[in-house]
Amino acid sequence: MLSGSEVAAAHTEMWVIEPRRHGAFSRLRELWSYRYLWWYFASETIVSLYRGSMLGWLWLLLRVVAPVGLNALVFGGIFDLQTKVQHVPYFLFFLSGTITWTLFERSLVYVTRSLERNRKLVTRVYFPRLILPMSAIAPGLMYLVILLIVLAITVVGFHQRTGVWYVLFTPRLFVSAGAVVASLMLVIGVGLWTSVLQARYRDVRYALRYVTPFWFLLTPVVYPMSVIHDKYPWLVAINPMAPIVEAFRWGTIGGDQFQVVPAAISFGILVVTMVTGLWYFNREEAASVDKL
Repeated sequence: MLSGSEVAAAHTEMWVIEPRRHGAFSRLRELWSYRYLWWYFASETIVSLYRGSMLGWLWLLLRVVAPVGLNALVFGGIFDLQTKVQHVPYFLFFLSGTITWTLFERSLVYVTRSLERNRKLVTRVYFPRLILPMSAIAPGLMYLVILLIVLAITVVGFHQRTGVWYVLFTPRLFVSAGAVVASLMLVIGVGLWTSVLQARYRDVRYALRYVTPFWFLLTPVVYPMSVIHDKYPWLVAINPMAPIVEAFRWGTIGGDQFQVVPAAISFGILVVTMVTGLWYFNREEAASVDKL
């Protein structure tokens, strides 16, 4: 009969430290070996959002819902943009546009700071650094879930008032799901660049605070895509988030005709950003960690 120490040793997984191998399959196998760290870093990032606050989880809800209501009031009420949107109430129009944008913007902030926030750990213990930016999208996913719940409540509320279902369960919802995936891929691709740069230059995250508001205004979140596409089609062509936001909106509440060409260009930019981001991160991560 085995003793307690022998039983524990039998159930202990043996870890062998080997030199890191090159190649995509080797990196994927390494990421899978350290898969338990994904949940650890993701949960730590989410908990840090409300740690030490008096409101706790309620603070997270306010951080997500309050800006949506305020922006809808400003753009739909003060600027009277609801005159450009005829088929749905403006709040629902704005909410459907801000979901993928919020997922992208909020995730980009945490992905950019993923290496810097864990500098004490990455400089002392080895694990695949790619786990950090990948798991840092957790707050964005949490915001996505909250906004989808708000969207569902809003749709039910308007149905009670007007008797109209503005969101229907049709195959177009798969387009919305694809837009969410595309938004995540884009934020990871961009974040792989910015996380390495942030590890070297601390002012990268401050620059993002100025870049993202302008990016927001150039993305059809508060106005239909036709407004900017008809006058400045080149702005849509160079902005991969514009077709992503419009694709999610088209898949949920309908509206303007789905633009295939801008969506194809956006997908091409997304793929290039993802591939080059992986290449740059794998090339520069070690040198960047040394400078943390």
